[in-house]
Amino acid sequence: MGTILKYLVGADLGTTGVKLYVVDYEGRIVNVVRKSYELIFQDPRLIEQNPDDWWAAFISCLKKVAKRYNVSAIALSSQANTLLLLNERGHLLSNAISWLDQRSFKEVNELIESFGSKYLHQKTGMIPNPGFTAPKLLWLKKNKRNLLSKAKKILFSPQSYIVYKLTGEVAVDRSLASFSMLYDLSKRTWFSEILEYIGVDSNLLPDVYYSYEVVGYVKNEIASRLGLSTGIPVVIGAHDQCCATLGAGVYSQGPVVDSTGTAGVVFYVAEKLPREIPESLLVYHYVFQDTWAILGTLSASGALINWLIEFTGGKFSHEKLEREAEKIPAGSDGVIVIPYFSGSFRPDVPTGAKGAILGLTLFHKPHHVYRAVMEAIAFELKYYLETIRSLGYPLSEVIAVGGGAKSRLWRKIKANVFELPVLKPEITDTAPLGACILAGIGSGIFKNIGEAVKIVSFEEKIKPNKDLVNTYRKLYEKYLDLSKKICLEYCEI
Repeated sequence: MGTILKYLVGADLGTTGVKLYVVDYEGRIVNVVRKSYELIFQDPRLIEQNPDDWWAAFISCLKKVAKRYNVSAIALSSQANTLLLLNERGHLLSNAISWLDQRSFKEVNELIESFGSKYLHQKTGMIPNPGFTAPKLLWLKKNKRNLLSKAKKILFSPQSYIVYKLTGEVAVDRSLASFSMLYDLSKRTWFSEILEYIGVDSNLLPDVYYSYEVVGYVKNEIASRLGLSTGIPVVIGAHDQCCATLGAGVYSQGPVVDSTGTAGVVFYVAEKLPREIPESLLVYHYVFQDTWAILGTLSASGALINWLIEFTGGKFSHEKLEREAEKIPAGSDGVIVIPYFSGSFRPDVPTGAKGAILGLTLFHKPHHVYRAVMEAIAFELKYYLETIRSLGYPLSEVIAVGGGAKSRLWRKIKANVFELPVLKPEITDTAPLGACILAGIGSGIFKNIGEAVKIVSFEEKIKPNKDLVNTYRKLYEKYLDLSKKICLEYCEI
């Protein structure tokens, strides 16, 4: 009788759907299962989700997997800062408030006035914003006090809800805990001052685990219903950006992960917490003990490319724009894009910053703007890379992940703007793969992290071109100057 093959499952619980990877112990993806769910728009600022939609989608995917594969461990990658409340019986009290929700902008200002923006940033690693959990809780206290008073457990990610439904444990990993604005980085525990101000007892918050720890086991009744083996360990997992970085094979200082989806992110793993966190960066726990995530972000990245295609009436595909943009020289024949179509986190750019397209003439075509968008986003991300470098951290190479990594032109532009080689992994959707790696580490399938990341492979490395590096240095300086001037002049229009 042959050996029964076993598999790891990594689930990425995103904003609009769940994706499961089924991976063998050699790191080969043998199946991918997806299921979407909806955002609920009360108005443009009020955005919610039904957590039971997460559970239904997750269980639907897991059931399909269980029919074909002998699952040995499960781990979760998750969106952050989506707030939900449970009563004493573990039932939902209301819909979850999405991380995209902007209702708590007044509460952000109140927290800044009470604590100071710099103090909050240095303590929590987060830049005060309505997206985070702390201002959402303060909004509930002010606007739905009765609802908040009924809460016996406060969760703020799909990770925690799915773990609770799977195992009965109320838990969160350190990456998502420290991405909430409720966590004190230096003390490595909940931020008591802000909890006292809001009026929330820390006992209402989940127990905190490291991302690779087993938090519980799939309940027998769920295993029986799905056709799973009993006693399958559930590894808590991590924030989706952390899982995407681990899925790119990064676990120590040196490489930078460039994650391009709807937003653009540069992500660095540091072995020491910065003494002082620069205004433009987010800092929180990475997936292993004594490692830290340093993140710089631009809200609209891939979203800006999609906007351009829509704006041109859908007449031009990505492929056609890419082919034509390849023929244009660096600098896009004078077209410059200011990419703040949904704001900016740069401290030298005004809060009300808006986007702009400059330098257009009758000569220019949509592919000029397409390339200019790519260059602008590369310049914006370079700003964060230079900020990370200024902290004394070594930068060795860039690994491109997410949908934007599929564009070879964009990877070439970034190699020359960043002045670093850019690598493309064979699998560019790396968050569920990172969850699989955590499942393997937590369950003991992989002996150590070095063995675990061997499952990550790369298909191309693009090195900087000396002439283009010099050209882009000049263009970058021009971009920095223009982006500040334009926003200062026109951001209030």
